[in-house]
Amino acid sequence: MGKRLKYKDVLKNREYRKLLLSSIINRLGDSIDAIAFTWLVYQITRSASWAALIYGLNVLPNIVVQPFIGPIVEKMDKKKVIVVTDILRAVIIAIFAFMYVAKIVNPYIMAGFTLLITTVESFCLPASGAFTPSVLREEELAHGMSLRSSLSDVFSLIGTGCAGVIIAKLGVQGAMIIDASTFVIAGVLVFFTKTIAEKSAETIKESTPEKAEVDTGAKESYGAMLKDGLSYVLRNHAILNICFVAVLMNFFLVPLNSLQAPIAENIYGLGSGFLSMIGMTAAIGGIVGSFITPMVTEKMSTKQVIVCFGMVIGVFMFLMSRGNIFGGAELPGYAFAGLCFFMMVMSASVCSGCINIQFVKSCDQNYLARAGAVLNAGGMAATPIAALLVSIVSVRLSAAFLIAVCGIIMVVLLIFVSMSKLDFEIEGKKELVDAA
Repeated sequence: MGKRLKYKDVLKNREYRKLLLSSIINRLGDSIDAIAFTWLVYQITRSASWAALIYGLNVLPNIVVQPFIGPIVEKMDKKKVIVVTDILRAVIIAIFAFMYVAKIVNPYIMAGFTLLITTVESFCLPASGAFTPSVLREEELAHGMSLRSSLSDVFSLIGTGCAGVIIAKLGVQGAMIIDASTFVIAGVLVFFTKTIAEKSAETIKESTPEKAEVDTGAKESYGAMLKDGLSYVLRNHAILNICFVAVLMNFFLVPLNSLQAPIAENIYGLGSGFLSMIGMTAAIGGIVGSFITPMVTEKMSTKQVIVCFGMVIGVFMFLMSRGNIFGGAELPGYAFAGLCFFMMVMSASVCSGCINIQFVKSCDQNYLARAGAVLNAGGMAATPIAALLVSIVSVRLSAAFLIAVCGIIMVVLLIFVSMSKLDFEIEGKKELVDAA
């Protein structure tokens, strides 16, 4: 039996360290900006409906655009795509910050910028998913992806904790400029990260087999690559089942994710500090979840992970809605909500980590961007619809009621999944390619 891999073994990979640093810097800026933007939306609109609607718009391009972008990204240099999209996002955020200073920001402008930046992100996500395995060896993937997620969450925690101070000292525009700067730094780090194929090309004069496959794929037409990528996904029932369950779970999580400012004020009777607090506890949950994911995946099947940890999300989602029992008291309110968010995000981190690791290990590299785009878009497919529904019904129904009902439905849904014959184990690369 070979030596068991440890996290310190993955850190010996110099190129992985650059990619890791890029991720954590990115998340540091994003966590600061997220608090600023979430609170800004609610303060400008004073409307739970607008908060839910802008949340839905934030994921809409990833669903509508990303599956069609996957084949384009597949034919491009993944590193260049990541670098260019990072710079573009930095520019967009900087422009928004200047418009905010000029006092010309309104809900419609915020919605437009949300759509724009998420559309750019739709190019980055499939490229990033396909780029990571080109830096890590297959045996390093589980620990490498988990460590990247864990440390990113650590810096997300730091950023969330600092967000209140930064916004107080520098204003919302200052927080956004910091986020824009982190995109630039992250892009530069990725630019100087070398893939395994690039390092091999430095030591040998002839092209590697992987390079030859990329060149061949680049000659395919867009239509052929789109059809081939969709066919690849449709042949694997496990990917379709994962998308189906992810769609349903994400649908019922929308009230919790989109109504955080109303939750703070209307359920817990607390202010913007509540958002920083749940952001920090959520980040800790993400760190713990990412850290234990390799161990969990060794002990449990993908279906067991989805059912068990998904039910934990549903239970604590229901408990989250009961925060009015504390009558606006800060300490018990913060402690209770913090525990709920810790458990929910930890469980979500294990679920997504398990699926992502298995997907990257099993999917042929020539299909990673296309198949990953379809998987990402499929998992979020119902989110905009749910956000629109929440924006409509939140006029008559309270945030507490919506969150409680959705938590109960999620638990019931996963009980049925546990009793079903749905398969969640993704087939190996060879079987799918041979079936083509």
